Amino acid sequence: PLTFPPPVPLCYLCLPKHLFLSTMKLALLSVLASTAAAFAPSQNGRAPTDLSATRAVKKEAAPKKAPKAKAVAPDGLVGALPPVGFFDPAGFAAKASDAELARYREVEIMHGRFAQMAFLGFVIPEKCAYDGAFGDDFLAPTGRALEAFNTDPIWLALTLGVLSCLETVRLIETEPGSRTDAKIESIGWRPKSEAEFVNYQVRELQNGRLAMLAVAGEIVQELVNEKPLLVNLQDSGFVSF
Repeated sequence: PLTFPPPVPLCYLCLPKHLFLSTMKLALLSVLASTAAAFAPSQNGRAPTDLSATRAVKKEAAPKKAPKAKAVAPDGLVGALPPVGFFDPAGFAAKASDAELARYREVEIMHGRFAQMAFLGFVIPEKCAYDGAFGDDFLAPTGRALEAFNTDPIWLALTLGVLSCLETVRLIETEPGSRTDAKIESIGWRPKSEAEFVNYQVRELQNGRLAMLAVAGEIVQELVNEKPLLVNLQDSGFVSF
């Protein structure tokens, strides 16, 4: 800002002429100096502080994360098929020990077997109800397999009880690592060739996985539109009776 010198005191007027002129020159020089300072360019940047230096470090780009390595099937574990490969998006296999991983595979196989039976448990009773094989009141009024919870709760409870007993016996008579056998391999279905046995295992896994998805779809669809599975297939033109 412009600054102006203070008014000349009256005592200066009593000074000699040469002293008065010297004083006025000094006053004019101070005015010119302050005016030049007012129009001088100001400093653009501020002096760096600890806080600004910290902020500058935080603004630096974070290093890019390395891409995740593709999951690889452990040795001896079948079921990794193209195009999906070894499907483990949640990383359970990477975190599990060998014993835990074997337990996961046993559980997957048993769930797949139950799902295959559950699929037949939907289709066969609904086909019988559709044909009227067990009377008009069988799975009435909608003809859905889910109606068994309302029309035949006793038979449903007995069926679940028998399955629970069989599962208990299987768990008692088998050990971890061999629970999927369930004393059925000794019947004679297991092939002698190890490569063919691996193919059998892959087929069972794939059928079980498909059955689990199919049963979930059956239940959801029948709950949504309250129609039997066969009627839904017939309405879509997939099958005809």
